[in-house]
Amino acid sequence: MPSVTINLPNTTFVSSAMPDNNNSFYPLLYTGTDPNFLNCISLMEVELPILPVTAVDSAILQLTVIAKSGNIPSPVVVNKVTSPFTAATVTYNTLPSFTPTSSQILITTEDLYKAVEIDVTSLVNEWLSGMSPNHGIALTNNDGTTIVQFASNKIVYEPYFPKLTLTYSEAPADTTGSSFSYAQLAHVIEQLIALYPTNVFTVFTRGLTASSVTGTPYALFKSSSGTFGSLFILDDAGQKEVIPLHAITAIYLGNGTVYNPSITYLTPPKLAPGFDTNLLTAYYEYFPVSTEMDMYLGSNIHATGMLYKNEYGIMVLSDTEGNTPIFIPVLNINVVLPTFTTTTAAKAGKAKVTIEVKDK
Repeated sequence: MPSVTINLPNTTFVSSAMPDNNNSFYPLLYTGTDPNFLNCISLMEVELPILPVTAVDSAILQLTVIAKSGNIPSPVVVNKVTSPFTAATVTYNTLPSFTPTSSQILITTEDLYKAVEIDVTSLVNEWLSGMSPNHGIALTNNDGTTIVQFASNKIVYEPYFPKLTLTYSEAPADTTGSSFSYAQLAHVIEQLIALYPTNVFTVFTRGLTASSVTGTPYALFKSSSGTFGSLFILDDAGQKEVIPLHAITAIYLGNGTVYNPSITYLTPPKLAPGFDTNLLTAYYEYFPVSTEMDMYLGSNIHATGMLYKNEYGIMVLSDTEGNTPIFIPVLNINVVLPTFTTTTAAKAGKAKVTIEVKDK
């Protein structure tokens, strides 16, 4: 999960012994009861970064303990400030209002010169969601006997600075229609490699001059950072032929091949709005299965047959019995000439299924 750590430079403490003094220049944040400063409350402005979420999984306030009086643990409470203040000008007499939260910690002498962590997730999520305005944090210690001194950024030594670490789950990005179409093609190719390992495939490709590549299916290569394979590799008598998925207009499995009903297809997640999504879903909704059609792919590739399968991103031409299937990614289709009736030939399983590169 992503995380971001922010510094909290705008901090101070106020003292009942000096009710009109601003103490933002001090290197320490006094919290509790001190013989000289009397009742002390620390204040922290918190400027949250822009995040892609409205709630975090965790928000951890990190404070370094520099000094602590007494041997008994000191109970430090994180309070939600409920009215505005400015660290550079606030005094005890202009102390903002605040309410306690459930976030608190016991500070002991073993914590000296260490960073302690306080979970303030609930408070930060109130700010992020807009439930409460972000007026910052007040730290209190109401035991009446001990003082805790936390480091501020005025202490100069950066590792001691107060910090807030936010950890969140990335919001799932909408999948584009194009990306899903290629994921669907990769998913199908992986199955074709496993189901038809000895078939001689013909893979038709788009371009200024249409072409086809033949060979037995060898592999679908996926990069180390890829989410699915993107290079379809055929083997032609030891020669490896590498075809990028975006160039594929059709995959023909060879004469005598029968469609394997165990082939599965991906169900699209939420698709991002856009032309590619519009086109992907239009192909799926417009053409019913059993439609006979002529299809023109790439520059001059011509395929005919009955629509045997119509899935998001992939059409399969065949006859009613699944003979000689042709797998066609929809985003490389140029023109479709459908016949929205089922002919006698198709009903008898004799619909003609062909694909070829036409001469210009």
